[in-house]
Amino acid sequence: MGIGEYRHLVALEAPAEPETWACSVSSASTSVVDGQVGYFLRGRYHPGITTETKVLFEGRTLQVQAITDVDERHVSLQVFAVEVIARAR
Repeated sequence: MGIGEYRHLVALEAPAEPETWACSVSSASTSVVDGQVGYFLRGRYHPGITTETKVLFEGRTLQVQAITDVDERHVSLQVFAVEVIARAR
């Protein structure tokens, strides 16, 4: 992917330097399962992103669930994250 494909700038919560990441964000599906919506994030390699990282994107907080270092080359990452939807009590 070229740099223009990473059209979203997200903030990272956790000990992650730098604290922002240029990536593409796309919905994993249109449905909500168990109160969680899934997202795929793709961008250049960022060594600070772990399963402890929270991603802030357009007023939503996404929790990283899985990380793939494509071809283990430290060039690009594919991340799966979920947003927890607040449930009414």
